[in-house]
Amino acid sequence: MNRITKAILFFVVLAVVVISVKQSASACAVSAFYHTKEGVLAASTQETLSAAIKFAEEGNQEKLADLMKDGSVLRLTANIKVQVLERSFEFKSLKIQLPEGNVTYWVIDGSLVPLGCK
Repeated sequence: MNRITKAILFFVVLAVVVISVKQSASACAVSAFYHTKEGVLAASTQETLSAAIKFAEEGNQEKLADLMKDGSVLRLTANIKVQVLERSFEFKSLKIQLPEGNVTYWVIDGSLVPLGCK
């Protein structure tokens, strides 16, 4: 093979490698579906989520239990497939939809695992 053919072959192989790496790296970034982590707090509103997290950090289990009792807060179990509908940069949270229906909850950003990226 001459030099030009080797150079063309090199760049073709390089392009294929770059394209395949980019596609595999971006596959998780664009997904709207995630798995839940065990014990993550989810709430009906961003404000309620902030309050629940504050109570949990303070160890105020009584007030946290009151929020859970009325259904505005719940603890998620692991590996539930949820869809992210909205991101709030102000509250650093995600609005998710559970698979059971049209009920939506807010969770803290970073508390979900992208599908296929465990």
